[in-house]
Amino acid sequence: MTDICFKNKLKIREYAEGYQIYDVLHGNSKGRVWKSSLFFFMAMAMLFILMMNSFNISAFPVTTLVLLICMYMCSYYIYILPKKAKLRGEHIYKTSRILSKEYSFTVKKECFIIKNDYEYIKKYYSELTDCIETDDIFLLAGGIENRIIVISKRCLSQDEKIHLSDFLKRETVKKYRRTKTRKKGKKNE
Repeated sequence: MTDICFKNKLKIREYAEGYQIYDVLHGNSKGRVWKSSLFFFMAMAMLFILMMNSFNISAFPVTTLVLLICMYMCSYYIYILPKKAKLRGEHIYKTSRILSKEYSFTVKKECFIIKNDYEYIKKYYSELTDCIETDDIFLLAGGIENRIIVISKRCLSQDEKIHLSDFLKRETVKKYRRTKTRKKGKKNE
């Protein structure tokens, strides 16, 4: 295999998307599906209790309070937490002087090297905990510092995208995942 070399420059939207995906896997949003489901079923149980008693809220104030809390927690895990992760990713991007700079990537058989005028990173594939490909980005996460590396597909040619995708599938077999990007609300920032 020959080395794959390319230049890449991230946009804020791409880094925020990568950070949001990482947060779902390892951050505060981890387990949000089962947590929101638990609160949903608790809310349904409280609603059932109120329904069986003709929605007499004054006779069952605790049930009503638990219902409201469960509804809030459902919306918290489904909407608020992912939005907070995206905003956190945007904040990291905006406060970092390095993330917005152009990087040079060299993908080798045993490692990949990222460098620009200020930084040099060499990561081995055995260090990675996750390798995720979406329609817009590649997300590489892991290592001692648990850093995330986002590679924009926008800066790659079609041939480079295919080669890089195939290579990462081979090298990070159990860590590689392919997901689809939600098209709703997608902007080119």
